[in-house]
Amino acid sequence: MGSRVEKDLYEMLFDALPQAVLVVDRQLKIQVGNKSASALFQVSKDQLREAEISSLISHKDLPKLIFDVAEAQRGKVLELHPESDQQRSSERILRVTILPLDPDATEDVGLLVLEDVSEKVMLEEQLIETEKLAGMGQLAQGIAHELGNPLSSMGSTLQYVRENITNEGDSALLEALDLTLDNLDQMHHLLRSLSEFSREHRPRYEASDLHQLIRQSLVFIRREAEKHGIRPVTSFASTLPCCHIDVRRIKQVLLNLFKNAIEAMPEGGQLSVKTRLGRLAREDSEAAIIEIRDTGMGISRKELRHVFRPLYSTKPKGTGLSMTTRACAER
Repeated sequence: MGSRVEKDLYEMLFDALPQAVLVVDRQLKIQVGNKSASALFQVSKDQLREAEISSLISHKDLPKLIFDVAEAQRGKVLELHPESDQQRSSERILRVTILPLDPDATEDVGLLVLEDVSEKVMLEEQLIETEKLAGMGQLAQGIAHELGNPLSSMGSTLQYVRENITNEGDSALLEALDLTLDNLDQMHHLLRSLSEFSREHRPRYEASDLHQLIRQSLVFIRREAEKHGIRPVTSFASTLPCCHIDVRRIKQVLLNLFKNAIEAMPEGGQLSVKTRLGRLAREDSEAAIIEIRDTGMGISRKELRHVFRPLYSTKPKGTGLSMTTRACAER
């Protein structure tokens, strides 16, 4: 009677553990798992029993690690990034503690204690990024001060040139000057945005024609696109309402995306910009949607999670500033 009560008590304590716990045998099949393990893998306790560990955690090194721990009779703690997880996010990070079991007393070889630390890791990364932003803001303030005066001087000189050749009628030259002046203005705004990056700012909304804004942005990258053999294609919604947006920030977002697309198509290709009306599921309200696609090399799923990190770039000589500015614009 006492042994039965003792067994029930052990099972109750086992199930009450906040960590997910699994017992694995020599065939790497799960012999028992607690409620936390059932919740972690979103399967019932009956489904856990006799399931192979690889069906829950797809990682090529895990079987070897379990047997190494069993042979050495010494525990091991590690973090695993499951290689594939169709039901759940492939970016899940598991902290796994592998403890050996006595090979003479049981057929089971290892006890696994698991914890999903994805959120903890993300919070740590956000803290690091916040510190980076503060440092970047201080650096940008200095850069803005040093570059502000030369940029203003260049802008004034180009404006003077433009005003004095207006009567010449050279439309191509005037267009080139206008683009240069507009880009100088964008540089001023970019430096100001970076220097204020660590502080929250409200968007400046104004009624705007979204299609006209897209056309203007495409003009900025037209020559660069032609140089790389890239053909811009637009497909605009026939009826798109006037949108209240922060024009400068949305323009910066578009330019960054267009430039990234050009860099992703070194051998040429097609840059497609489409607008349509849609609905925001959360608010059940109508929205104008811009879809941008390119025929470039793309980005891996693993790297996709990091593209909005400040100064993160997959390019050998990239700074990551364009996507950082995009994140600032979308904030």
